[in-house]
Amino acid sequence: MIIGITATALTFICLIIAIVSYYINYRYHTEESLHLARYAFYFAAGLIFFQSALLMWGLHTHQFQWQYVFSYSSRDLSPYYLTTTFWGGQEGTFLLWLTLGSIYGMLIIRKKFEDEAMIMSFMILVLAFITMILVKKNPFTYIWDVNPGRFQAGVVPVDGNGLNPLLQDPWMIIHPPILFTGYSSTMILFAFAMTALVTKNYDKWIRNVFPFGIFVVLALGTGIILGGYWAYTTLGWGGYWGWDPVENSSFIPWVGSLAFLHGMIIQRRHGGLKRTNIFLALLTFVLVLYGSFLTRSGILSDFSVHSFSESVLTDYLTGFVVFFIALSVIVYLYGTRNVKGKRISEKFFTRETFMLFGMLALLLSSIFTFFGTSAPLITGIFADKPSNVSTDYYNLLNAPVAILIGLFIALSPMLSWRRENRAGLLKYRYHLAAALGSSIIGFILGLQKPIPLLIFTLFAFAITVNAEIVIRMIRARSFDFGGYLSHVGIGLMLIGIITSSVYDTSTRTTLPLNSPKQVMDYQMNYLGFRKGSDGKDEAVIRVAGASNNPWDATPKFYWSEFNQAFMRNPSVHNLWVKDLYISPIQVIPAEQQAGVSSVTLKKSETVPFENYKLVFDGYEMADHNQAAGIVEVYAIIRVMQNGVTQTLKPGIKVSGQEKQIIPAYLPGTERSVQIQNIDIDQGTISLAVGQDGGVETQAAEMLAVEVTEKPLINVLWLGTIVMIFGVATSLFNRSRLKPF
Repeated sequence: MIIGITATALTFICLIIAIVSYYINYRYHTEESLHLARYAFYFAAGLIFFQSALLMWGLHTHQFQWQYVFSYSSRDLSPYYLTTTFWGGQEGTFLLWLTLGSIYGMLIIRKKFEDEAMIMSFMILVLAFITMILVKKNPFTYIWDVNPGRFQAGVVPVDGNGLNPLLQDPWMIIHPPILFTGYSSTMILFAFAMTALVTKNYDKWIRNVFPFGIFVVLALGTGIILGGYWAYTTLGWGGYWGWDPVENSSFIPWVGSLAFLHGMIIQRRHGGLKRTNIFLALLTFVLVLYGSFLTRSGILSDFSVHSFSESVLTDYLTGFVVFFIALSVIVYLYGTRNVKGKRISEKFFTRETFMLFGMLALLLSSIFTFFGTSAPLITGIFADKPSNVSTDYYNLLNAPVAILIGLFIALSPMLSWRRENRAGLLKYRYHLAAALGSSIIGFILGLQKPIPLLIFTLFAFAITVNAEIVIRMIRARSFDFGGYLSHVGIGLMLIGIITSSVYDTSTRTTLPLNSPKQVMDYQMNYLGFRKGSDGKDEAVIRVAGASNNPWDATPKFYWSEFNQAFMRNPSVHNLWVKDLYISPIQVIPAEQQAGVSSVTLKKSETVPFENYKLVFDGYEMADHNQAAGIVEVYAIIRVMQNGVTQTLKPGIKVSGQEKQIIPAYLPGTERSVQIQNIDIDQGTISLAVGQDGGVETQAAEMLAVEVTEKPLINVLWLGTIVMIFGVATSLFNRSRLKPF
């Protein structure tokens, strides 16, 4: 649309005028240049708000002539999910970033900081680069201009491609905006840090940026937590965090912002870490840019279900990252040449010393995660085929870091600033005794692995110490307890993670139709399928526990035209002390043969099966009529035996609500190979391999499910709430008592 594209171009021009005017004001301090800079920025912000409103209007009114609207929306979406499509693609998320950045800029102008000209110059520089990206790939571009061979000019499609079913979830309405609020707010840290370097004011900037630093921690942390809960309730793999590269791209800068927050506290109290804090502020922003590059350039498209596919913006994103890294490094090296360092403490047992150790532990975790996440990029440089690290890499390296963090957040509040007070540590001997007592109880109940038990003990100790301080401050009517309350939340989170993931129990089973079956401590009766309130197929499983009234678990298992694959969503039932997590695997029709073996394959990996070697090469779509609801999907499986390689193509045909299994056969045998399950989240496919000879058929349809008990997972979710509330309290208190 010409109006939208023109607005984007005008936004870029206005931002450039604002930068130049602010620079003139910084050099010559003229009122005219300051007014021009502000007016130019306000006009640019107005154009950005106009573009956001225009895109939202286009999504809700089905303007399918626009490439973005056609690619991410459709007529069958509810108004809520049409809103979600705003940030469903790259152009929308960049426009969201611009909108939030404009709000931050207006807030900074309103506060009338002494160094407004320089702060806004760096802020606007970031916004200008993002706008330049939108000039290249604009959400208002017509579809016939992008793909003239497919679409005739002036002919508007009847419907759009639709939204990924995984994103059609209530949590996705609020998770991405909050996460991007955190992403975009790191540009404030960047702008203040660069201004401190240019103006050589290495102390005053900390007081001004402090509330913004807390806000970054709050927004990023909240966004990450909401994303974890979405993954837990939607993806069906039974977890809330899988060290996915896209998950890590938000976790790494969040850890950096935590280190920066604690560094600011030390500098305000002690006066040290001047160079370190500027470095951490710049690092947090650069890590956000780097994470955006990884997830949007297509580098991670084969390693993450959340990543964008290969993009025409790769060169722009690369230039975006390289420019700001180079600018940050050059200005930092030049600006900190004459900064005199100050020793943090002459003594060991002081609060600032242990807080510094905690910062180092956080940065260590960030470094480990950074290199693991960057593995596809690094290995792609030195090998023909890039590869990724396993989740064991992250768990193995971050477990010792978790131990250190637990130790430091337990001991730091017990120590005094600037002076040693070892005798004061004895006041907390009862807290240590309580933590040891709880670990003994945990050991008796089954918490017997050394590392998890040690983490449990240290964070139990940290909870008791910090909780006691919170209670003491509340009684004294002090609102300065936010940091300690956040430590309590982090302790609860780590304990919940250990109990719910390390000590969960899981089993895979099949549930015959209308035939109750005992599974673990529950009686389950599969009652068949029905249409859910969202129009998706859901299985109905009547579940009865020993001390609970029966309830209906409704995991979803349905075919997605968007993904061209079967999708599954779990059923999660909260039982206070644990969650019962039921994830569907497949529906086994009554006519399918029993007595089969199962094998799970990941794309391009060789998996031994009996005396064969199997390789899953991908999918093949047969010619089909989507309008009639007919879809055929075939898996391409290479079978190797005795040096001979043959290709099998088992498939699935979907016609309306009916699903037909299309088997293939192992070479030289009558053993059928059928698609058992397609797991788009993990990038795997499960095959059912039948036996030779006659095998009895099932008497009834069966539903294969994975049933998992996650003990004390409510402790994890409680910890997230407590941590967020603690950080929010700190932000409120700093803004109220110590204004910008």
